[in-house]
Amino acid sequence: MLSATRNSLRTTVRAYSTAPKSLTIGLIPGDGIGREVIPAGKQVLEALPSEFNLKFNFVDLKAGFELFKQTGTALPDETVEALKTSCDGALFGAVSSPTTKVAGYSSPIVALRKKMGLYANVRPVKSVEGTGRPVDMVIVRENTEDLYIKEERICS
Repeated sequence: MLSATRNSLRTTVRAYSTAPKSLTIGLIPGDGIGREVIPAGKQVLEALPSEFNLKFNFVDLKAGFELFKQTGTALPDETVEALKTSCDGALFGAVSSPTTKVAGYSSPIVALRKKMGLYANVRPVKSVEGTGRPVDMVIVRENTEDLYIKEERICS
């Protein structure tokens, strides 16, 4: 009996360690070009080679100036809640900005950074083998001051 239990445990551990990891990704196209780049980003994730051992689930979410014009809110609470409770990550496209001040409108990107406690853009860059000089780096851009948190000021 003990031997059977050990074998069963080994099989279970092996199956668990080789099972694809499932990640839930929130897709927020926003406005403009975001409606083009987010579906393309989703296709890239879905096309990853099997050796990455990843499975993706996608959740369609909303944010942006067009949404604000329709509903009066640029970043719905439902979007933030889904990101906090149901998603492992997100792809955020782009949002339009009005050319003149619009009463009640505030950037959903800034609001999302504040509500999610995000402090940096982390952008890994790696070249594809055989395309020239090899590149392997990570660019980290801090988002904790000035325009990134909507607290800009003019110094005289």
